[in-house]
Amino acid sequence: MNTHTSTSSEALYRVVEAEGELDILTAPSFGARLRGDEDDEGDGGPARWRLIADLSRVSFMDSSPLYELCAVGHRNDLRGGWTRVVYAHAGIALLFRAADLARTFPRYASVDDARQDRRSSAHE
Repeated sequence: MNTHTSTSSEALYRVVEAEGELDILTAPSFGARLRGDEDDEGDGGPARWRLIADLSRVSFMDSSPLYELCAVGHRNDLRGGWTRVVYAHAGIALLFRAADLARTFPRYASVDDARQDRRSSAHE
């Protein structure tokens, strides 16, 4: 799994992009990226609590990263932020539905859609 974290030029949100497989072996480093453990800027400002997890380049995902997403999502909600997830892979959509997390983490088609809170209407 490869991840990349970026912050918007306005510093209003962070994007964590994952690539490859997210599973029991990669979930801890994925969680660290979601939490912003690599940030050196104190609390990270408002961007730290507004997160877009871009899973559009993830080829496989088991349930292990769901704990990390839920924990960060809860933390961000408590601080007045949000956590949004970009995904298109049918297996990931099925995983969110099977875990009863499709409402908690609705599907976004792109980072731009997630930023603007334009949820995908695609159903599988």
